[in-house]
Amino acid sequence: MAPTRVGFLGLGIMGTPMARNLKKKGFEVTVWNRSPEKAQALAAEGIQVAATPVEVAKAVDVFCTCVADPSALTEVALGEQGLLRGARKGQLFIDFSTVSVGLVQQLAAQFAAHGVDFVDAPVTGSKGGAEKGTLVIMTGASDAALAKATPIFQAVGEKVVHCGPVGAGTQVKLAGNALIAAMLQGFSEGMLLTAKAGVDPRKFVEVVQASGFRSPYYDFKGKALLGRDFATHFSIDLMHKDLSLFLDNAAVHQVPTPCAAVMRETYNLARAAGKGGQDITAVITAYEELAGAKIA
Repeated sequence: MAPTRVGFLGLGIMGTPMARNLKKKGFEVTVWNRSPEKAQALAAEGIQVAATPVEVAKAVDVFCTCVADPSALTEVALGEQGLLRGARKGQLFIDFSTVSVGLVQQLAAQFAAHGVDFVDAPVTGSKGGAEKGTLVIMTGASDAALAKATPIFQAVGEKVVHCGPVGAGTQVKLAGNALIAAMLQGFSEGMLLTAKAGVDPRKFVEVVQASGFRSPYYDFKGKALLGRDFATHFSIDLMHKDLSLFLDNAAVHQVPTPCAAVMRETYNLARAAGKGGQDITAVITAYEELAGAKIA
């Protein structure tokens, strides 16, 4: 029988709309967030709010997490009031966070000892995809756990890619974010140089989008850069975290990743300039200051 009671822990830019979509799809939803005030809007919409992760685990069939980093996930899952203390046999744990491969594998083993299946399921699609329920989900799971998770995935996303066993989804997500960082940096640098040289950067975007290297990502980010819209969809701080995790994983496997290393230092520069909470499109503004020019 498909699960009907779902817990969602982590009500940030992604988690809040994902919890809403679960309710819209008919699930009984209970939420928790470290900062309780972020749950107030959902409570007003008829979603139950729990005081602790333990309380969530005791109330639901499936608990989902979408938190900022490995330390936050470790505390939510294994802390004194963590999910493990309320877990029971037959439940399902879906982690939508982007953390380390080693951590999700560790959690899978610990929760399996209590009869709980684990799925790592990082997502892409940013704030808009979370709101529309059109996220792409990269999952690492057994076939049985994936089957149990599928109704949840259908409520929050439009495409699920089963990447392999637990940890495989996280591996793919970290590689994808390293690619996004490189794409955006090259695109932004091209726009900035074009603008400083006295050419309308819109012409650069037009040529890119008419060429073999076009991307819908450049439509989205090009519009933001030209409009100087740095409203946060995916923060500089979070991308820096993901690039660090990617590089840690590369070291484990002894794979040279010089491009990702340069990208992390680019994000370090932006964070040092006080831009960590802004969207990743704002990285180029640190370079604008050095260049004495702006894209727009």
